[in-house]
Amino acid sequence: MKLDDKISVLQHLEEYGYAIQENVISKEDCDVMTSALDDLMGKKKDEKTLQYTDEKTILFNVHLEKPDIFLNKIDIPQVMDVVSKVLKEEFILSNFNGTLSGPKGGNGIHIDSRVPINDFTNTFQIVALLCLDDFTPTNGSTKIWPGSHKSGVDPRHLRNTDNIPEASQEFVPKGSVIYTLGQTWHDVGPNLDGTRRWGIIAYYSRWWIKPTFNFLHCGQEIFAKLNARQKILFGFTSNPPSDTKKRINTVISPSELSDNYDEVLKTIK
Repeated sequence: MKLDDKISVLQHLEEYGYAIQENVISKEDCDVMTSALDDLMGKKKDEKTLQYTDEKTILFNVHLEKPDIFLNKIDIPQVMDVVSKVLKEEFILSNFNGTLSGPKGGNGIHIDSRVPINDFTNTFQIVALLCLDDFTPTNGSTKIWPGSHKSGVDPRHLRNTDNIPEASQEFVPKGSVIYTLGQTWHDVGPNLDGTRRWGIIAYYSRWWIKPTFNFLHCGQEIFAKLNARQKILFGFTSNPPSDTKKRINTVISPSELSDNYDEVLKTIK
């Protein structure tokens, strides 16, 4: 179910629970990132720390592993525009993981939000999957169940039953973004033809939801690289303060943060 040119990304998300936005990332940037992911995967294999199964390989939080390559991809303007329109309030980054499809594919249809919300206006989490290679039905393109975001059902309860309808798998060109609402059913597709299929799962949540990873401990070197939007995404402006004499509000402006990383940590631990 391709995104109709007459329907906006936001309208497609509301109607079907997912949307595809093409030409978001340049082919050159995709090549740089896939090369970096290949190198990082090889390094972790040598270190015997690689997280992989026949379903998929995961490289956790690549923006911390290789910030010079990936950090500016956590706040891509087109993605930030879509996410802000869906969540409608301040939001943070929950994880930013490289993912490579495996031959088996997923056997775990699921939702990311953990709560099967059936009202689009109350969506509180969304994934932007950055397609760094072409995604095809034969190399592990994401399996999505259009309209499932309206069901109010957690599909984990339907696993191993005959009650799961047919999924959609589409060809999505390199450089595109696949958006899925946190309550939309989805799974990893099997890589049947062995063609490389790298993607990055950028997972965003409303600011008051605990993220998958705590990015506050990113360290001085990465903190010094962050722009204002990235400090928000890392959670520096929405973490409960420890010292009410210095700060009493949970949500603050990035301009209120010190440029000194150690000083910032003192006010939020």
